[in-house]
Amino acid sequence: MPVNVIDNRPIVCLEFFSGIGGLHYGLQQSGTPGKVVMSFDMNENANTVYEHNFGYRPNNKAIDYLELQDIDRHKANCWLLSPPCQPYTRGGKYLDDQDPRARGLIHLLQLLPQLKNTPDYLLLENVMNFENSRSRTMLVTTLGHLGFKVYEFLLSPVQLGIPNSRLRYFLVARREWPRPPSSSAEDSDELEAYDAWVAANKQRTDEYLQRGRDAVYTQWPIDLATGSVPANAADIALEPLASYIDLAANDDPLLLVPEVYILKRKSLEFDIVRTSSPSTSTFTKAYGSKHLIGSGSLLQTKRLDVVENGFKSPERLLDLGLRFFSPKEVALLHHFPYVEGKSQSDAAEDPQGETAVPGYTLNFPSSTTQKQRLQLLGNSLNVKVVAELLKQVLFSDTIR
Repeated sequence: MPVNVIDNRPIVCLEFFSGIGGLHYGLQQSGTPGKVVMSFDMNENANTVYEHNFGYRPNNKAIDYLELQDIDRHKANCWLLSPPCQPYTRGGKYLDDQDPRARGLIHLLQLLPQLKNTPDYLLLENVMNFENSRSRTMLVTTLGHLGFKVYEFLLSPVQLGIPNSRLRYFLVARREWPRPPSSSAEDSDELEAYDAWVAANKQRTDEYLQRGRDAVYTQWPIDLATGSVPANAADIALEPLASYIDLAANDDPLLLVPEVYILKRKSLEFDIVRTSSPSTSTFTKAYGSKHLIGSGSLLQTKRLDVVENGFKSPERLLDLGLRFFSPKEVALLHHFPYVEGKSQSDAAEDPQGETAVPGYTLNFPSSTTQKQRLQLLGNSLNVKVVAELLKQVLFSDTIR
């Protein structure tokens, strides 16, 4: 099994705020020879889906109550995190680190310097605006002082050719300046080396933070050595939306948008797309409910020659056959390895413990409703974006 060149150990991951496993699927899709040994989440619906597909149930202990031994015992050298986004959104009143939902992330950052098994790699996903938060400053400072090199991104799947807009913040960090060997009070050379390490880390971190948003990459692909965009970046074209559409879903009455949802909205523009449209908007956890504005695109299935957004005249939308995207379609747009009718929770493993091809796939257990599936997907992330960051940045030259 290929190993981490920092200490010749296999890549062993912990997945915090795991949801339905988007980060786990991202690790698999990246081709990185490693495994997730434990996941953590309190959402029992998400944990049911996770267990259905991966074969074990995430630890549902509140992350802000985890103790050092809860983390250290796994001897993980990679952390994957997707903490709650509400503290950094208008809906959450931008409370940032004062929001109770930020406690889990802050607690992990407080534990990080105390761990016996400090990770060498870390990837975190959140909403745009996290880059302006106090939580981000705390995250970058903690990592920087421990000798991590940090890369930050604001990326959307459309930049990878996927017809779905989902701009998100990503932080990728690698421990490039490990702590010197433990020193004793009698060894002045070791003490001096440790003090120099602390000072160098602080200086690098302060200089990085002074760059502010200029430190955040907003283009992809990117040459990290120069910060420039490769000449062939413009060659990335959007895949046709039609290739993600399941036409059989047009006949599903549960996906039709109820007339009452449409007619109650006056003087508002609906996000209506057709199979020929270039892209879709962000799907949120409210998708599939009465909250039609800002929660995701609606698919027009009838009178395709008519282009109408319903602004001031929502009744003109009633004969356009508007429906919600199905959980399958949303999952595919998020690049989950979606299948129907089976689970890969019993996927075969090779002698080294790595999942055999084709690996884990996403399937929803019959106990979950359509509403729950759409909520869970809206709370998730784009697997391909995570996979590319893991492959091109986090593990680009650390695996042999």
